[in-house]
Amino acid sequence: MDQHLDRIGVVSGASVYPLVWNILLAARNEGYSGTPTTMAVPEEEQIRDLLGIPDTHAVAALLPLGKPTRQLSKLRRRSVEKFTTRDRFDGPPFQRQA
Repeated sequence: MDQHLDRIGVVSGASVYPLVWNILLAARNEGYSGTPTTMAVPEEEQIRDLLGIPDTHAVAALLPLGKPTRQLSKLRRRSVEKFTTRDRFDGPPFQRQA
C-alpha cells in the first residue's frame, strides 16, 4: 500500500497491528467498534492534511471507530474441521490430533 510513497514502507511490516488490536479490544470494552484499513495509505499526504499529522510521521493504518447500533455478544464458531483442509483447497478436512 505504501510502496510508491517517498519513504520506507511500513504497512507490509505489520508492526502496527498489535497496537491496533489492543485499541480495538479497549474500544469494545467501552462500547465502540471499528475496523482497521490500509487502503487509504497511498493517499498519505491528504490524510496528513486532513488529520493534522506532521510530515515526520507515516500513516501505517487508519482505524475508524464508532458506536455500533448493536454490539455482538454471543459468537458462534464452527469446528475447525468444518472450514479447514489439508494440503489443497479441496483436500481432506484438517483433523486435530489428540
